[in-house]
Amino acid sequence: MIVSIVNEKGGSGKTTLAVNIACKLAQEGDEVLLVDADPQRSTEAFLNIRTNENLPLLFNSVTKLGDGLAREVKSLSQKYDSLVIDTGGRDSKEMRQALAIADIIIIPSVPSQYDVVVLDKMISLYDEVSAINPESRALIVIDKASPNPFLEKKISDLRSYINEKNLENLHLMNSIIYEREAYKNATSAGMGITEFCKGGEKAFDDFVRFYDELIEYIKSI
Repeated sequence: MIVSIVNEKGGSGKTTLAVNIACKLAQEGDEVLLVDADPQRSTEAFLNIRTNENLPLLFNSVTKLGDGLAREVKSLSQKYDSLVIDTGGRDSKEMRQALAIADIIIIPSVPSQYDVVVLDKMISLYDEVSAINPESRALIVIDKASPNPFLEKKISDLRSYINEKNLENLHLMNSIIYEREAYKNATSAGMGITEFCKGGEKAFDDFVRFYDELIEYIKSI
């Protein structure tokens, strides 16, 4: 299974999502490869912290940039149960290749007006890529949402906007990942959120709901 995390807007939480999905899949027993296709090499920074903290290796990782990304990842997919691809925050050849080879595409979207405009572009891009990767499925997850109850309308507005599009092979997830300080603290410790937090803590529960929904969706297709 190849999971690509994509959004051409920076700051949507792609790397945090990619790292935490890879950690959780590995905790569940998968052989996981995290592919860093972001020129900023954000996942590499996370792994360096983990190494410096002498934490055990949960998954393997490689950096793949340029025209050969799709071919190399396809080759590596024979050796792993799951591959998670983290892409940069722009429309790039790496992001398009990640879209072209993914089984599951995850588009994190922050509930703000500017991000809705970018989401439109991502939906159009997914429609283009579907012609060469028709078996792919895309999931939009509301990410980095404010836990402030007064901002719930932004979340409901984004949900209504996406649902109105009624897009084939593109699904809006029910789970929401809220912006919580625990994610920053976990990253600083070189840990996934399900290592750093415990059940009952808000960040842990948010992410596990998302992960469980992701796995159930994958099983259903």
